[in-house]
Amino acid sequence: MENQNRRYEEWLRNLPNKLTAFRVLIIPVLCALYSWNYSILNMLCAGLFAVGAITDFLDGYLARKMNSVTKLGEILDPISDKLLVLSALVIMVGADVLSAWIAVLVLCREIAVSGLRLVASEQGFSIKVSGFGKIKTFLQDISITFLLTRIEGDVQRIGMIAFWASVVFSYFSAYEYWTKFWERNKEQL
Repeated sequence: MENQNRRYEEWLRNLPNKLTAFRVLIIPVLCALYSWNYSILNMLCAGLFAVGAITDFLDGYLARKMNSVTKLGEILDPISDKLLVLSALVIMVGADVLSAWIAVLVLCREIAVSGLRLVASEQGFSIKVSGFGKIKTFLQDISITFLLTRIEGDVQRIGMIAFWASVVFSYFSAYEYWTKFWERNKEQL
């Protein structure tokens, strides 16, 4: 019984990293299924993306709650988040659901902020997610879920409105991150 409890505790302690890995593992499934353009598969892709987005929240929450934050998790979590979102944008561009230039706006912002965080990390500090960044993530996840359905009319309109709102919040948060970075390093730059 004690051995079983230990295995369960170990499994639970590693759950946040498993959720992070799940986000990466669903990417090829999304890419394969979305290309078929059947309503049921589009809905399945939207559902899979939504589950992936929920795991983004859950893995960090569980890691902090169970005091099992790891360096690996801190590195892989934001990478898996970006991979899932950017993969969804690419497949939607390929399906003519989203214009390429809009996806490029998001892609450039994500790469720039990730690079900024990497430089900050190399200098020994981290740039924490801001309120604007959290709102951006929420709106982005909602919008992508709606857009992946390919349901014409109100669903697509709501998806695009939420998407544009997420773009606005993403650039506000990027400005906020740059300002924090600049304040920390203005003597060195």
